[in-house]
Amino acid sequence: MRFVLDVLLGREARQRGYVLRTLLAAFSYLLGVLIAEVALSIGVADLRPTRVFQWAALTAGLISYAMVRWGWTRHFRDPALTVAQMLTGQTMAVVAYMLMHEFRGALIALSVAVTSFGTFSLSRDRQWAMSLYALLTMGSGMLWMSVRDPVNFPPPVEAVHFLILLILQIMAALLGAQFGEMRRRLRARKRELEGALDRIQELANRDSLTGLYNRRYAQELIDHHVHLKDRNHRPLAMALIDLDHFKRVNDEHGHAMGDRVLQAFAQQARQVTRDADIVARWGGEEFLIVMPETSAEGAALLLDRLREALATVCVSEDVPTLRILFSAGIAEHGPGESSDQTLHRADLALYQAKSAGRHRSVLATV
Repeated sequence: MRFVLDVLLGREARQRGYVLRTLLAAFSYLLGVLIAEVALSIGVADLRPTRVFQWAALTAGLISYAMVRWGWTRHFRDPALTVAQMLTGQTMAVVAYMLMHEFRGALIALSVAVTSFGTFSLSRDRQWAMSLYALLTMGSGMLWMSVRDPVNFPPPVEAVHFLILLILQIMAALLGAQFGEMRRRLRARKRELEGALDRIQELANRDSLTGLYNRRYAQELIDHHVHLKDRNHRPLAMALIDLDHFKRVNDEHGHAMGDRVLQAFAQQARQVTRDADIVARWGGEEFLIVMPETSAEGAALLLDRLREALATVCVSEDVPTLRILFSAGIAEHGPGESSDQTLHRADLALYQAKSAGRHRSVLATV
């Protein structure tokens, strides 16, 4: 059964919706063909024009199905050909009305069914336009036949039919307009929810104090860049950074000043690094910078620029002598190495930098 549906509707979810809608339109064509066949069998329709109508209806249904099913309309503004099929369906309903006078009551209902076809996809204005088209075409057909063949299309009866059609089309248009407004509100609500989710996701990925990526999200980005590095064989460097004497800042000047130091470092790190680089708060006063397509030597140069930038930063006018110093361990990701292994080597290099007197960078050994 699933195989049959895949063949009939396709596998892509959105495309299946378009095809299903097209099949519903094709069903209305088929219904018109069946009504015409019944009219022929009881002798109330002429053979030749009725056959032309049947072939035209079947051809319209097959062509629209083929175009939508095989994706020829994928890039159209209306991939399901909703408006085109409604115009065709309404025109067919008018022709059938004039050909099969014994069944014209049913064909009025078919005209309304065609209008209802756009209820879940057309805008309010287009829905009203389709109802107006149905009234004009069907009304013109009624008027023409009441003048041309008043025996089978008595003018008083046609007037009543048109009044019924008018009422039904107005109801269909009003219902379609309500659904259109509901769709508009749902789309607006969906956009609001997507925006809220994006903001929530952004907050979940960021450190609240510095605005940098947090450790959890940074680890995901590292794994992604390691995968790319292993595939394209481009260099990838990581630097673990620890602010020197940060505990002394907290002890002597308070935690609020410590927070300002962390924020000032984060701001300068963002300015010095490239958009492609990852700057994250790794924990406490420890930070991580991941530099795609950068060697260990290139990473060392970047950290030198960061030191120069920090040397001119005045964290607070209350403590003008306070400067931000840091130690760093740099490791270049090696072939076949995991991200944890690279980070471990960077951590060992950071320990060496601090042991050697701080305020320096050390390149990790392979």
